[in-house]
Amino acid sequence: MDIEVLHVWPIGVSALISAGIGLLLSRSTRWWTADDGHVGVLARSRIFRPLPLAILGVVLASAAILLFPGIGPVSVPGSWIASGVGAGSSPGTAPVDSFLLALSLGTAAAATPFLIVVDFVIHRLPDRIMYPLLGAELLVFLLGVLIGEFQMWVLALIAGGAGVLFFGILHLIGRVMHARTMGLGDVKLAFVVFGVPTLFSAWAPALVLIVMMLIAGLAALLTAAARRSLKTTTIAFGPAMLSGMWFGSVLAPILL
Repeated sequence: MDIEVLHVWPIGVSALISAGIGLLLSRSTRWWTADDGHVGVLARSRIFRPLPLAILGVVLASAAILLFPGIGPVSVPGSWIASGVGAGSSPGTAPVDSFLLALSLGTAAAATPFLIVVDFVIHRLPDRIMYPLLGAELLVFLLGVLIGEFQMWVLALIAGGAGVLFFGILHLIGRVMHARTMGLGDVKLAFVVFGVPTLFSAWAPALVLIVMMLIAGLAALLTAAARRSLKTTTIAFGPAMLSGMWFGSVLAPILL
């Protein structure tokens, strides 16, 4: 009975958090877009459907918790739990870590479908989604450092900060060389994209970087082939970053 409860309640909390945030985002498009022109573009888009995006976020949140080593039914070698990193207990035996993990993954999952579709359609990551997302993840990581039992929270902060620094440097290089590299939205998103996967595995950020580059490269090639021009091809990098984040998170404890 205890094992069943252990597996179920973090999934429920994560899904509930994602559902609440997703419904809020689905009903406030005009506010977080803050641009009537972009609101019109999104309204005419076939792939921007707020309610299905909110539901997709709930599914993603539930799957992420279910596949998290030690909370789901499978214990994966290379995970925090298998390696024994921390204070001698796992998120499964530390309710605080489990709750904070559910909060982090639920929040990131709720925002992911909206950010992917919006960036794909209008090539923009809205600040009114990004700043609350960054603030929520930063707060969770800090709480984990202060009251959690696992060192994963410290490494999540370090990985997130390193991601922002790395992408920030690429952005500045692009500005200096008048070349298109990372946008400021991508720089902000890097904190989440590299911080959250570190909760799954200390080596996850490396895999996330590889996966996102492969996805971005494939997307660029397909776009260039469709337009028959490589020089004028530009892609939204946010979808590749977020896709790489989730694929890298789930695969890292297994592959690394």
